[in-house]
Amino acid sequence: MKRVAALPIGLLGVGFLVCLFVPRPALAGSGLYLSSELGAHFAPSLDTTGADNDRPSTCDAFINPQYASIAECLAPSQGDAWRNAFDSAEGILAGAAVGYRLRARYPAHLLGRFRLEVEYLYRDSAYDQTAPTKNAQGEGIATKLKQEVQQAEYRLGSLTSHNLFGNLYFDFWNTSRFTPYVGFGVGVGFTDLDWSGVWARNPDPSQITTGEGLPNADEIRRNLAGTSTVENATLNDVLFGYQVLFGLDYALTEALTLGVKGRWINFDSFRDGNQEWDQLRSHASQTRLDGEPVRYMQHTSDTEMFGVSLNLKYHF
Repeated sequence: MKRVAALPIGLLGVGFLVCLFVPRPALAGSGLYLSSELGAHFAPSLDTTGADNDRPSTCDAFINPQYASIAECLAPSQGDAWRNAFDSAEGILAGAAVGYRLRARYPAHLLGRFRLEVEYLYRDSAYDQTAPTKNAQGEGIATKLKQEVQQAEYRLGSLTSHNLFGNLYFDFWNTSRFTPYVGFGVGVGFTDLDWSGVWARNPDPSQITTGEGLPNADEIRRNLAGTSTVENATLNDVLFGYQVLFGLDYALTEALTLGVKGRWINFDSFRDGNQEWDQLRSHASQTRLDGEPVRYMQHTSDTEMFGVSLNLKYHF
């Protein structure tokens, strides 16, 4: 993930060099400007909900060869569900933008205080946390978490996104080198989650309760003991959201301004629902020998962030 972060940061560096060393063109006051920024952000805690179309272990043909004798195993799958909660995270943000100041067209009008902008923003929220599974729902899954399942947890590495926003700013009137402003933007975020998880059963068959009352209970216990369900993937989704911006610019020269910008971004919920387990109960992600697939999904709460950055603008 650090390699992914290197690209937007490198582009940001190029943007700063352009702003500092490209000579001001003759067409002064055209309204166009280029902007680069680098900063840090805070991401609140994140709740995740998982679900799959799995069947009970007794309906798994790899675990119970006699599954066909159980009526519920022939019915449609009801699946399982579970939840995890992760604490807040911090990370970097970097961006670049192209904007237009309406002041060039409306110098003496209120409209001249507005700016239009197209912005690219990169975000990397380093959660790097492992959280236990809780609030599980499904065929006996809640009971198994307290008995035969020794480990049930998920790890959230980084949440990264490449975002495109359309922003509208209002620059407050001033007679100094300082210009305060507020803004609002809407956009889209191409978002990835580094995601992994493990469900591991007790290796001692005598501690396995699944299959009690079935004629081949001992076989089921032996086949199930020590098995694990494992996943390690990069989940992705395209999110829509909005942001509120505010800041203060200082005019270093007629063409160059340096400022501090704050922002709050709220994207809608993340969802990736077409993943297969790397292994399900220590076999392929299926419950039938003929390959009936088992897939899972992960859903998060809104992916907010609060950010502060240094901003450099070059005005044409």
